[in-house]
Amino acid sequence: MVACGGQGIDASPTTPSAGTTTTTADCSTLRLNQAVLDTARQWYLFPETLPASIDPAAYASVDAFLNALTAQARADGKDRFFSGVTSIATENQLLQGTTAGFGFTLLETASPAGLSVAQVFSGSAAAEAGFARGDALLEIGTSTTTLQPIDQILASSSGLDQAIGPSTAGIVRTLRWRTLAGETRTATLTKRSFELDAVPAANLRVLTLANGNRVGHLTFRTFVSDPVSSGQSANLAALRNAFAQFTAAGVRDVVIDLRYNGGGLVSIAELLLNLLAGDRAGQVSFETRYNAQQAARLETARFALQPQSVPTLRVAFVVTDRSASASELVINSMVPYARTAIIGTRTFGKPVGQLAFDVAACDFRLRLIAFKSVNRDGDGDYFQGMPYAAFTRAGGVACRASDDLTRQPGDPQERMTAEALAWLASPTGSCSTGAIASASKGTAGDLDGTARAEAPLPSSARDPLQYYLPGTY
Repeated sequence: MVACGGQGIDASPTTPSAGTTTTTADCSTLRLNQAVLDTARQWYLFPETLPASIDPAAYASVDAFLNALTAQARADGKDRFFSGVTSIATENQLLQGTTAGFGFTLLETASPAGLSVAQVFSGSAAAEAGFARGDALLEIGTSTTTLQPIDQILASSSGLDQAIGPSTAGIVRTLRWRTLAGETRTATLTKRSFELDAVPAANLRVLTLANGNRVGHLTFRTFVSDPVSSGQSANLAALRNAFAQFTAAGVRDVVIDLRYNGGGLVSIAELLLNLLAGDRAGQVSFETRYNAQQAARLETARFALQPQSVPTLRVAFVVTDRSASASELVINSMVPYARTAIIGTRTFGKPVGQLAFDVAACDFRLRLIAFKSVNRDGDGDYFQGMPYAAFTRAGGVACRASDDLTRQPGDPQERMTAEALAWLASPTGSCSTGAIASASKGTAGDLDGTARAEAPLPSSARDPLQYYLPGTY
């Protein structure tokens, strides 16, 4: 009833999946529930966790039925709402690099409860209103007379999503915020389409260490593509151009900032790996593995030399607990080949990926966990995030650092960037601010003293923008 439609996202295989998209016009909950069950029995990465017997007619929504199917895997920490259902049209728009929203990413602070702006996308409504990194969001309302303080909004688990509204063009909200300089501003913004510029030019730099070594720095926001014009994607062209600058400058050490990057297309992760591994053509980059029924689909990705490739000696990845999936895939794949460090906090922990199964007539897409990725040495399963035992055994280093919203990523004085540069400058390759504790299987809670990210939104509230760019509105 349902077959795989299109390429996968968020650490999915780079080749189109087998099968055809179902075009049945029967969009009843029962029909879709049955389709989800049939697909899961064939493709789910953890088939042993599926209920031996379950009645699709007993569930009033597809979301509830899918959550029941994946309950055991969720309890085991293997599918923390990674599987879900969404709109084909909405997700495809995001895959093409555009989405509707205000165009900023927010970070929540617990004590006191508040929201700060982490990044602003150029050309968005937020950018035009004057929002900047480090601004504090104070109030949200549908007008100036309905403004509600942020602490009251955050008192409810779904308060922010309700206050700020869905990722739909035309949604209007009045926002009040305080700039880093202390000025209070109020503006009414309308959500609209904006482009997800993955490699912001302002954060692209070639820095020189005290010992004279040159370091290439870039911020990589997302592993999704963007609208193709003149035969190429602007995001992918920007990524290639960044490495062309590094190559021209004689860079051998690289800092890749992934601090808010929740994942995306594995084909883009593979490109980034190829750009980082210029002297390792033909060697194994990573493997994609499926369940026993689909084991023959095992895929091995190998490094391919690109004109812009850097023969990287050392690479520092700046991360937070929002860094997930394709971000983690790149880190895990590099550690066997180059001196590798993660700078910041433990990553989210998503070594698995989804395939897309579509019912086109119903604008229905099932994103089902169907495979996992492992590096050259067969290491993966970092469900508790990075660093994990295999990362450390392979020589990976993990240095603690906190996000500094008063400065831009790439500024040598920004705390996370500064620690990355300090690690690169260290003769012994050690951390200057202390190490992040390694995670292990079965570990609960927080090992490194920082708050852990919440799991992705339950499928009943699944918004592709929030799923792949957490905290972006």
